[in-house]
Amino acid sequence: MLIFLDFDGVLHSAHAFRAEQMFSQLSVFEPFFRQPEFADIQFVVSSTWRHNRSLEELRAPFSADFHGRIVGKTPEYVATSPIAEREQEILCYLEDHLCEHEPWLALDDCRSYFDRHVGKVFFCTAGTGLMQRDLPALAECIRRQKKQPAL
Repeated sequence: MLIFLDFDGVLHSAHAFRAEQMFSQLSVFEPFFRQPEFADIQFVVSSTWRHNRSLEELRAPFSADFHGRIVGKTPEYVATSPIAEREQEILCYLEDHLCEHEPWLALDDCRSYFDRHVGKVFFCTAGTGLMQRDLPALAECIRRQKKQPAL
């Protein structure tokens, strides 16, 4: 399974600007995805942080055991409209990497970035990012996506 990962509004508040505020929710994110049930999940960075950053730079904030699980980043899609832009980038990644039939889920905080596949998105609260209280619902969402056809 692939998870398309936003950073702002997921791994820290969308309003975080100081260095010490960045990636504050890794302490929630990493232990959750280390659980045996979720240990086979791989991540693709869909965040705007991917612009002008290498994959190695994007992996840097994560613990070393996550580096190999972060397998790519979505392409920079030239959109004619900002509506569902992130969804289009995800679909391009799936097609480019011949994994359209893989189950996937996006972790994001912005509803307007998605349209047809909004049911494949777990939305975090932008002001806080992923919280401990979100984890039961996230686990259920992952289980549901693993059972459904990819597209």
